[in-house]
Amino acid sequence: MITIINCGYDSSHRTQLDIHRPEGSGNYTLLFIKSDAFFEKNGIYLDIVPNTVILYGKDDYVHYGCREPHFNDDWIHFDITEEDLLFFNKLEIPRNTPCPLSYSGQLSEYTRLIVLEKHSEHLSQDKILDSLMRALLYSLASQIHAAPDQKKSHKYYNSMNQLRVAVLNTPYKKWSVEDMAGQIALSPSYFQHLYKELFGTSCIQDVIQARLKNACFYLRTTDMPIHALSGFCGYDNELHFIRQFKRYLRMTPSKYREHYQIR
Repeated sequence: MITIINCGYDSSHRTQLDIHRPEGSGNYTLLFIKSDAFFEKNGIYLDIVPNTVILYGKDDYVHYGCREPHFNDDWIHFDITEEDLLFFNKLEIPRNTPCPLSYSGQLSEYTRLIVLEKHSEHLSQDKILDSLMRALLYSLASQIHAAPDQKKSHKYYNSMNQLRVAVLNTPYKKWSVEDMAGQIALSPSYFQHLYKELFGTSCIQDVIQARLKNACFYLRTTDMPIHALSGFCGYDNELHFIRQFKRYLRMTPSKYREHYQIR
């Protein structure tokens, strides 16, 4: 059994962050870092780019953080029973080592589901959390050990992927096709074609889906007023937010919150 001790999704720190635990955390810690950060081990400091995962063991030396405000990450503290350590070790996920990923959207989605389940009152909560965590770990291991993707050899892949990471991690920004294309120095039409070719979706759909996922999460876990939430998620006005939310979720934000509060 994998037990979730504590967890957080899309956690934002508005000040500089310096997490230092020389003796370790006493449990396993999985970090999905979504902003520029640093990592220190044996006195050597490394700069970490967004979309990097770090797995710490129970007694591993821990030191990471950010030199600038607005650090953002997903995180899970968990423990594993002795009988499941074999499964865990077979995944061969590196410990105490930053692992940059090409795409962590699915992993972040698992974390979101784990956080929501952790705050629920299901009778089978422990089993559901165990299943979600196993799925997350399998997905992470498959990415780390995956064979090279031919798309990654495209000359624009790295710059396009860095942009996509920024979009998914900060959907509240005022993203537009023209601005995104300008960052890669491509025409808007070619940029949109290439984005769809590389990632299987449009850049605007990525912005919308990321905003709505965040909206759903905060509707379920906070009492933030709808008008404040719309701006927090990147919408210029509340009416546009409500219309887009209803189009994709088939209910208004208020109804969504009411439904899950009742559950």
